[in-house]
Amino acid sequence: MKTNTVPRQNSMKPGKWLNSTCKMCLHSCGIRVHVTDDGIVNKVEGNPTNPANSGRLCPKGNAAILRHYDPNRFKTPLKRTNPEKGPGVDPKWVPISWDEAYETVARELKKTLDEDPRRLLPAINNFQKMFLWAWPAAFGGNANFFSAVGNFCGGGYHPMNGFVHCAFTGVNDVNYCNYWINDGGGDGFSSHLHTAAQAFHVANARIDRNMRVVVVEPRLSIGGAKANEWVPIRPATDRQFALGLCHVLVYENLYDVKSLKNDTNAPYLVGPDGYFVRNADGKTYVWDGVDNHAKLWDDPTIKDFALEGSYTVDGMQCKPSFQKFKDILADCTPEQMSAITTVPAETIRRIAREFAKAAQIGSFIEIEGRILPLRPAGYNYYRGAQGHKYSAMANQAYKLVNFLVGSIDTPGGHVGSTLDDQMEDSRCGFGKIEAGENGMMKANPHQLHPEVPFSYPPNQVHLMGYFPIGVDPGHLALETLENPEKYGMNYKPDTMLLCHANPMWNISGERERWYKQMRDLRFIVAIDVLPNESNEWADVILPAHDLMESWNMTMIEPPHHEGMCMRQPATAPLYDTRSEEDIFNELSERLGILGTWNTMINYATGFVMKPELMLEPDRKYSEKEIAGRKGLLWNGKNLDWYVEHGHSVTPRKPHKWYRPWDGMRLHFYIEDIIRARDTLKGKMEDANVAIRHEWSWGDYQPLPLPILDPVHEEPPEFDLYAITYKDIQINFGESLSNPWIEDIVNKDPVHTSVLLNKKTGAAKGLKDGDVVEIASPYGRIVARVALSEGVHPETVCVSNALTRIATQHSGVKIGGGNFNQLLPANLKHTDACSGQPETVAKVKLTKLSALPEYLTRNSSVYGERRVH
Repeated sequence: MKTNTVPRQNSMKPGKWLNSTCKMCLHSCGIRVHVTDDGIVNKVEGNPTNPANSGRLCPKGNAAILRHYDPNRFKTPLKRTNPEKGPGVDPKWVPISWDEAYETVARELKKTLDEDPRRLLPAINNFQKMFLWAWPAAFGGNANFFSAVGNFCGGGYHPMNGFVHCAFTGVNDVNYCNYWINDGGGDGFSSHLHTAAQAFHVANARIDRNMRVVVVEPRLSIGGAKANEWVPIRPATDRQFALGLCHVLVYENLYDVKSLKNDTNAPYLVGPDGYFVRNADGKTYVWDGVDNHAKLWDDPTIKDFALEGSYTVDGMQCKPSFQKFKDILADCTPEQMSAITTVPAETIRRIAREFAKAAQIGSFIEIEGRILPLRPAGYNYYRGAQGHKYSAMANQAYKLVNFLVGSIDTPGGHVGSTLDDQMEDSRCGFGKIEAGENGMMKANPHQLHPEVPFSYPPNQVHLMGYFPIGVDPGHLALETLENPEKYGMNYKPDTMLLCHANPMWNISGERERWYKQMRDLRFIVAIDVLPNESNEWADVILPAHDLMESWNMTMIEPPHHEGMCMRQPATAPLYDTRSEEDIFNELSERLGILGTWNTMINYATGFVMKPELMLEPDRKYSEKEIAGRKGLLWNGKNLDWYVEHGHSVTPRKPHKWYRPWDGMRLHFYIEDIIRARDTLKGKMEDANVAIRHEWSWGDYQPLPLPILDPVHEEPPEFDLYAITYKDIQINFGESLSNPWIEDIVNKDPVHTSVLLNKKTGAAKGLKDGDVVEIASPYGRIVARVALSEGVHPETVCVSNALTRIATQHSGVKIGGGNFNQLLPANLKHTDACSGQPETVAKVKLTKLSALPEYLTRNSSVYGERRVH
């Protein structure tokens, strides 16, 4: 497996190889692009000198050529001439000049800026140029967010990683892990972080160390099929499964006592109000189990930190936070959790014991002169496990499995990974490690942008000011736009700016309700490369360069590496397109906000850490200049050096990777959640917010509870759970319009029918190829059924490939409806703590006699029948 990959020129045509970086998803794999002497890109392959992906590249990266030469690309600025708007409605685009396009867009945006900048609904979703996300802040301090990106997959995930690791994401350490649990995610196999690279590293770990992989999910995915063990589970019960593991670890004394006592706040005493017990100076108490009385946490006379027991301090009843968790776990026996999850109790017990044994509690390893705990077992997870109403609690439950065996940020364990590191020598930005109060690491749940201030009336249509530790719940815009009086809205959005965004595809809620809101907008501008479900509503299209025509410098949430990956043009622009930087610079200048915009870029990129790199207020900087500055910020190397080398990627430095918080205590018990709840509650009371009494205050818990998510409480006629899934060729990117991707996706029956358990299908009188309506209490779609034994009996599995409804792109095959319209876009099914929406739907199936006529055409994924 560890053979060196030598790039080969697979073409008879002479030419040259250029170093660059892929952008067919949000991640940043190193690539080499072959350009013929006549300027044609004819090969893309992984860069073997980049240790992050080691020359590996997924199907999307290989298909980047067809993105570049896609005849459906926007080739010049376009103006809509058809005032009618809607899905499938021809915009009747006409080409216009860039000057006319800028003049029109600037005029309309200036009207919004002068009247009320809150009226702009921005959706800027370019992860590889995340500083672009800050542009609305330059637009009069606008903090609206009209998208599900970041929230649908990770609403509770990213803040919890911020609380536990001070990082954007978490991943098991492939370098030393020997027992790898994947729950509701495809890391190392089919999706999430740097998939092609991670699959290579995980495969090596399994060959070299016989690493055991256990996959927990309702569908036998690629990861489940390759795992040592697949554990089918009822959807939206993963939290209860994890709590069952925790019960075994705690009640069978299979936990790392020293780690809990010395590295976490598990010994800190908690009072009846949920807060730590403090003295008059705000210092927290612990209980000395030897001297048998309370002491301050840093008292040098402490002989032993008590983890269990009930005590009285200054007349107040209190318990160590570990004891509080143990009390919760008393009602989380494997038998009780089995009844909820359908996972046999003996399986829960066995996996917990195997996990504890594999963790090698008490072992150590020396790495670069540091003696570190070695804990080669990790519980990894993603959207399928955490994308539910009680998301904050779910995420914490999975982290606590790792906490109990001492594997948080240890070699072989479960470690934090930052989103976009900025400097080589230290962690900075949102991933900066700092000391907090009472010996604890300062947690930072805000991993995408700073906290949005509370306001009433609300300044954001998605109520972000009500989520002090959450991720932007863009889906809630539907609630406020439909019910402005209820939410106290004192303005109505009338303008939209889209930049590489597709909210009409990615956001939860019934489509027709969203379409009504889109029709009410006065003006929509879209910056993009290809037509999609959202930009077909635009009044003006501003065409952007694709990845073969543009400069950039970034490294997005790499699992085990760090450094900058450079993207450079392989060809001159094929059409009359511009970079995003040029577009926003020109608009900013015409709007009179260029200086503010450059200030935002300085902070978003980290240039403020090196004043000599900061952008001057009144000058427009190109994408190449900004890329060059990012390279200089990382390691002091100029752009010429990056053009030659392609990247500065190295394995992540151990001091930034393993226990970067050494000497501080981690948040086993998250008091900050209680504080955020009470602070928000006070602000809502003071402002007399109308909805404060229906706000789900119980969602804010310092430790996870085994209560059921509301999705389980839908009417009994909805007897199945619908889930959606992606595989490597379609995850994290708009790729289904690409002919190569479409070819491999639509020849795979897993992606051309919904999957249903064979016995369930038989019980419902269904067979392979039957057509069904899938209806939830909130919406409905149509699909063809494929029966499979690799599906939990209560589950309907809907591939992401079946969800497209774009009509302006001839390469997109239409499915039977968007999965997300089966989901609610309301407060009841939104985690009030994190903003995470529920991503599972309870549904019922109704057999239809045939496909609707529109799904029988060649433009449909069902145009040619394939069965599982």
